[in-house]
Amino acid sequence: MFFRPMARAFLRGAGVLLIVLGLAHLAATPHIPQLLSGSPPLVYNHAVGPTLLNHVLVGILLLPMGFTVFFASAAACRGEPVTRRILLVNAVALLALPVCIVTFMRRPEYYTAPLFLLGTLLVAAISLLTLAATLALFFGKDAVDL
Repeated sequence: MFFRPMARAFLRGAGVLLIVLGLAHLAATPHIPQLLSGSPPLVYNHAVGPTLLNHVLVGILLLPMGFTVFFASAAACRGEPVTRRILLVNAVALLALPVCIVTFMRRPEYYTAPLFLLGTLLVAAISLLTLAATLALFFGKDAVDL
């Protein structure tokens, strides 16, 4: 019975960190216009709106994802199939985040910005916690069949 409590704790931690990541995303949004201010006016005018919208939408969507991961952890550890499937889909999506960061954010100066660095560290922690919880739920000695 070691794996289920560990998975629950990891999922709750990942849920809390997802909420923090969503709040950090929203906190970083006001900095977007300044980051784009060095662009030519035509590029700035075309990019600032969609970039702000994207940043706000991601921040907003991370909040309910964090809440659902946090609150679904107990049901998933009890072996409720629908909840476990939802958490598995969330885990796959969350494991894609570090890959996206490495793929799209190649310039070293990104990693010196405090909010970006915080977000990157949160994504790494969330991904590791989610992976560990998923492995424990699906492959641990006390795993429940789907």
